[in-house]
Amino acid sequence: MQTARGFSLIELVITTVVIGIMAMVMSPLLLSSLNAYNTTLGNVVVLDKLRYATERLAREIRGVQYASSTTTPPTDCSDSPATTDHYCITAMTPTNLQFRRSYSDTAGNVAWRTVTINATGSTVTLAYSDINSGAAQVLTDELSSLNFAYLQQDGATTATLAGNTNCAATDTCVSSVVITLTLSHNGNPYTQRTSIGIRTTPI
Repeated sequence: MQTARGFSLIELVITTVVIGIMAMVMSPLLLSSLNAYNTTLGNVVVLDKLRYATERLAREIRGVQYASSTTTPPTDCSDSPATTDHYCITAMTPTNLQFRRSYSDTAGNVAWRTVTINATGSTVTLAYSDINSGAAQVLTDELSSLNFAYLQQDGATTATLAGNTNCAATDTCVSSVVITLTLSHNGNPYTQRTSIGIRTTPI
């Protein structure tokens, strides 16, 4: 008859000590791997925010319309008074862009909405005058800086809002808007720069 044999106290103590030593050795490696994973995940998230915000801003800006007397009916960018030969931009600063754009309402009629893009604190916001009473929605957080540069057709001369009045006649229309958007995550800046061409002829 064979007698069952268990672990002795010394064996258990030795095993516990070995496991403890292995845990002390492996813990920093596991912690380092976890930190690296969290850092990589944070980088991916902030880059995704940067890409989404830039693409959304570009899509909105491409929708800027031109007030023209050659369209039927004439496009005037507003309910009244009717004006022509300028872009439907009402405000443009390095951190703010506001313009009017047409859309089809629920009855299928042409209506106008004001689109406002703004840098507020650590966020970039987008608002439509006809949606949620003009309440702003956040495009991205972790904002470090947002800069709009407005250029004329030569790609170098700065366009101004005043120059948009009858700008076609003087060739001073805004031809492109350059967006420089920087987000900050864990003290590291992430920047994307995009140039958006807008129409320089009447629609």
